[in-house]
Amino acid sequence: MPEETKVKLENFLGELSQTGDIEASAIVRRDGLMIASDLPSKVDARTIAAMAAALVGTAETTSGELARGNFKQVIVESELGKVVSVGAGKLAVLVCLVKKNGNLGLVLLTMERVGKKVEGVLE
Repeated sequence: MPEETKVKLENFLGELSQTGDIEASAIVRRDGLMIASDLPSKVDARTIAAMAAALVGTAETTSGELARGNFKQVIVESELGKVVSVGAGKLAVLVCLVKKNGNLGLVLLTMERVGKKVEGVLE
C-alpha cells in the first residue's frame, strides 16, 4: 500500500478517536486482514480483523436472505462497552470500540462519514 494512502487511513482513525466515546478503531479488509489500526497493543489485531470481517459478512448475508434491505451496522454490546462494525465500501470494514455509555448516535454518524472517506481512498 502506498505510504500516502496509509497516512490518509491513519488520519481517518485519528478523526474517530476525536469522538470521545470511541476508544479505539480499525480499518479491516473484507477478507479479514488488517489495513490500519489504533487498537491497544494487548489486543490481537489479526483476530479482531478476522472476526469483524466475519461479523459484517454474516450480517450482510442474513439481511439479504431475510429481505430486510441493505446492511447498516453490527453492534455487539458487552459488559464493558460496544464493538460497532460498519461497511466502508466494497473493500473494507470499519470497526470501533465504544465506551459502555457512549453516545451511539454520534458514533454511528462519525463512522458513516469516515467510512465514506475510507471507501474513497481504497476504491
